[in-house]
Amino acid sequence: MRESLKLGILLFVITAVCAGMLGLINRTTTPVIAQNKADSEQQAMKMLIEEAETFSKVENIEDEKIKEVYVAKSGEEVIGTIAKVMPNGYGGEITVLIGFDLESQIKGIKILSHTETPGFGANATKPTFIDQFLQKLPPLKVVKATPQEDEIVAITGATITSDAIVEGVNQAAAYVIEHQQELHMGGK
Repeated sequence: MRESLKLGILLFVITAVCAGMLGLINRTTTPVIAQNKADSEQQAMKMLIEEAETFSKVENIEDEKIKEVYVAKSGEEVIGTIAKVMPNGYGGEITVLIGFDLESQIKGIKILSHTETPGFGANATKPTFIDQFLQKLPPLKVVKATPQEDEIVAITGATITSDAIVEGVNQAAAYVIEHQQELHMGGK
């Protein structure tokens, strides 16, 4: 009985020390991880609208499908908009940034994160898929054959992923078009 009590106390102490160390590590790494994520999003936005010098976050977005919106400026002049959406693909949420010019045409798309199937849905990050969106004016549709002007060819074996991304792009475009006037005034 005495041995099992000692063993129980020893295991409790070891567990408490480990839990404390994990808590300390989590506390110190969480801000660094958040800053790295923010930095990588800023770099992605700069890739989407290269001429932009600053990105101002739009507050109080009243559309649950749109996670974030940024107004891209060069000096004081508004030159575009970036929207962040998170549609559900085959493997879960896909975090997508979409850059729009002042006419609501797509300047670029960047997949920030996904859990899609390697070799299939993960191909959504490749230029062969992403470049199809450039200079298109949504709404867009997914097709499996030769595309027309408002169509995107689905990734082979990953139609659900393709549909999710196109749906996210269409949702972002609808928001940008609906709020175009306030966004062109700087998102105020």
